[in-house]
Amino acid sequence: MYGQSKIKKMLQQALSASRADQTEVFITAEDSALTRFANSYIHQNVAQRNGTISVRAVFGRKIGMASSNILSDQSIRDTVSQACRIARLQHDNPDFVSLPGPEKPGRQTADLYVEETAKISPAQRAEAVGIICRKAEKHKARAFGAFSTGTVEIGIANSLGVMQYNCSTDANLNTVVMSDTGSGYGQGASRDAGKINIKAIADSAVKKAVDSRNPVDIKPGRYPVILEDMAVYTLVEFMNYTGFSAMAVQEGRSFIGLNMGKPVVDHKITIVDDPHNKKGFAFPFDFEGVPKQKVTLIDKGVARGVVYDSYTANKENKRSTGHALPAPAYFPMALNLEMKGGQSSIEEMIRTTERGIYVTRFHYCNLIDPMQVSLTGMTRDGTFLIENGRITKPVKNLRFTESVLKALSKVSAVSKKTSLVTEDNAYGNRFANGILVPALKLESFNFSGATEF
Repeated sequence: MYGQSKIKKMLQQALSASRADQTEVFITAEDSALTRFANSYIHQNVAQRNGTISVRAVFGRKIGMASSNILSDQSIRDTVSQACRIARLQHDNPDFVSLPGPEKPGRQTADLYVEETAKISPAQRAEAVGIICRKAEKHKARAFGAFSTGTVEIGIANSLGVMQYNCSTDANLNTVVMSDTGSGYGQGASRDAGKINIKAIADSAVKKAVDSRNPVDIKPGRYPVILEDMAVYTLVEFMNYTGFSAMAVQEGRSFIGLNMGKPVVDHKITIVDDPHNKKGFAFPFDFEGVPKQKVTLIDKGVARGVVYDSYTANKENKRSTGHALPAPAYFPMALNLEMKGGQSSIEEMIRTTERGIYVTRFHYCNLIDPMQVSLTGMTRDGTFLIENGRITKPVKNLRFTESVLKALSKVSAVSKKTSLVTEDNAYGNRFANGILVPALKLESFNFSGATEF
């Protein structure tokens, strides 16, 4: 890795080379490694080291961008020059006011770099994968998945005085275990690879694969449901994409925008974006170098707020909450979401259910109506029938068509335990993000179709 001194030197070099009215420079460097496995054996072990510089040049209200993954002195100067040339050719952006200026340092987020994670070897990843594969083989099942580890440096500076640097590590493991007629899923993520409970992930995924063998048919319809954390992740993820951004409110396409200060879901639901919670992937600043703030989005069912970057904040004469994405994405995004836990447990939820459906996770989900956060998708990797307070049999996967807001308006119970859920697929630039979520019991959930598997 380059280190803080070298990254800051390159940032200053780029700023000095610019003749634009305002200039922003973003540098990211990563060491990433990945071990993939299929049919219970490792078939791929790869590693990469890469660095990228992106420059945003501003002349008045004209904005241009250029980037390169060559970080030599000449390439840095060329990238700045290209951004300036592109900016001069643009039309004015009437909504652009300014890049953000420097702010007082926000709450410090320490311990994001774990040396043991940075130095984890292919043999250590293989050992973790072996735990899953041997467990699967013992039950005549096969394991598939990936274990990714890496280190990321991020440096951001602009000509108004912003200068930020951070170095962090992360690790992400996911697996699908397949039996002859069933499947199970498990995942775990942390900045400290040693905190990922490989055995628990293997035990859960294999048990689901074994227990979901020979599923039975069940008629579509409305059922009480118990959603594991991975299924809840999907609901919160789509709420984020559709409603938690200030730009969505400004464009009239956010359910929060029409209901600020009003109940939108059950009072048991509280959702915040907390960049300082180390149970998640805490991070101190956004991709404009603005210190991140904790934002309460839904408080006991009531819509309370959205997240801002400098672009959307300037349109309302407000301050950014530190939620910018890398330019040229001119919209903010919550990347440290947490749905607060309750007082229940999955065991208690099952015990108090007379007849319902237990869902491990959803997949292949698509948005139907953003204002109601209506989705359609499928259950996957462990769907079971609950009868008289017990899980009695596996059922064939079901298609659902449901409004997340309506489903979350009738919450029977929220688990005390929350888990960090991610869907990191090891593609694109490395930047760890996930959502802290509990399990939920919902009074009614609409299953609109059945499958043959």
